[in-house]
Amino acid sequence: MNTGRHPEVRVPPEPHASNIAKLALYMPSKLSILVFVASPLDDARYRHTALYFEFDAQAQAPSTGFNINAGTDGSAGEIRSSMMEVVGSTGFFSFSERVNAALPVEATGLARAIFVSCIPDTVPVSSLRATVSGTPIADGEGDWNSQNWVGDALGRLVTAGYLEGEARDQGLEEMVNAVLEATDEAIA
Repeated sequence: MNTGRHPEVRVPPEPHASNIAKLALYMPSKLSILVFVASPLDDARYRHTALYFEFDAQAQAPSTGFNINAGTDGSAGEIRSSMMEVVGSTGFFSFSERVNAALPVEATGLARAIFVSCIPDTVPVSSLRATVSGTPIADGEGDWNSQNWVGDALGRLVTAGYLEGEARDQGLEEMVNAVLEATDEAIA
């Protein structure tokens, strides 16, 4: 029934500063696998791999234009990206995270960046970071390396419900292909 009245238009209120941090926890995330050229000998078993997350730096509170990633004082304290990896060698591996590091490029030894999936914005950044950083390091196995760790970390994301198994499988297949592209030549 049309009464001739226009529907009421509701404008959401400006976000309160105490809610800004809560909103910033929910940002769409892009997940990639990074494969690096081994040096000085580019052999498949020595190629290093890592996970790279890009968080939506343009996330906005609905209809306000207020950047929810900025600190409550307007400072740029947001997490825009995270590169997570294990570093070291057999018996001495440790977890490492570089926050807000730029996506590596070929000049830094990057062989390939493999897009895996977008993680829904309902998944808090802190949960992604905790899930990945909690991936066990199987340091006692002589042939275990960063490639195994990436597979295990992606498996934990699937178990947590943050990543589809099909996306993990496709990403790992592409990672293996990139690892097998190693030239096995000394780098000058």
